[in-house]
Amino acid sequence: MADLAAELHKLRVENALLKKQVSLLTAYGNLSQNPTAISSGGYAGDAAASAFSEEVQWIAGARHSLSGLEIRRYSRQLLLPSFGVEAQQKLAKASVLVVGAGGLGSPVLLYLAASGVGCLGIMDPDSVELHNLHRQVIHSEAFVGELKVKSAAATCLAINSSLQVSNQSLQNLAILESCN
Repeated sequence: MADLAAELHKLRVENALLKKQVSLLTAYGNLSQNPTAISSGGYAGDAAASAFSEEVQWIAGARHSLSGLEIRRYSRQLLLPSFGVEAQQKLAKASVLVVGAGGLGSPVLLYLAASGVGCLGIMDPDSVELHNLHRQVIHSEAFVGELKVKSAAATCLAINSSLQVSNQSLQNLAILESCN
């Protein structure tokens, strides 16, 4: 029973730390979207601004290239000890080619777009058909008759407008070159 109580205490402490980190991420994101908040009452004076800046250093442990918007968008995966800021920056520079925008490619494309991958290549020679829609969740009725790559690209960009998408309906490996 003592082990259970100790584990519960450990989880409560960890939960409190995560809540503080989420709060700091939110504040940092709000501050970077409105830098005048420091001088206009959000943080009164240089001492408070400096303390705030030191407090958010845990986000990267050093300087990083994430914008406030990216920090807010990806805050939950930035909090993961096994992921963090460095991995998010690597993901933003990554290019992924997904061959097939059907039953398996659809959720893969959705999750890659949402997670912040930098460039997605999509290859599929088929068109969207009505009987695809119940299992190929990236497509919608609006794209029936259109190429799957066009439909998939539009949905991925709707999820993440900063994503670079290269789509090809033919089997053309030059698609990877367009992501660089």
